Amino acid sequence: MTSKVYWCGIEYSYKKGSPDFGKLKGGFVYVFVKASDVREALEKILNELNEKHLNPIEVDFVSPYDEDMEWETTDQTSNYTRLFEEASNSTEVIFDDFYAYEKE
Repeated sequence: MTSKVYWCGIEYSYKKGSPDFGKLKGGFVYVFVKASDVREALEKILNELNEKHLNPIEVDFVSPYDEDMEWETTDQTSNYTRLFEEASNSTEVIFDDFYAYEKE
């Protein structure tokens, strides 16, 4: 079965055991992973979030990453191209920057 790179947008909160538990409310992150299908991609992503003591709140999407996707800026394009390439050459789950929400 052929693998491809999937990407996912996911909102999370912090679990006990995370250094940010109690300090920050949660956040959002884009994630890239090589998998044979959407189910495998989501399973790998959720397992890695658990390892990082993060609790998924909402999965916005999981879909194959389109290498020809157009972004607003060249910086965004090169950042996501780099993450895509890193995921295509790895078995690891690759995270973009974590955007954390402050506690209210």
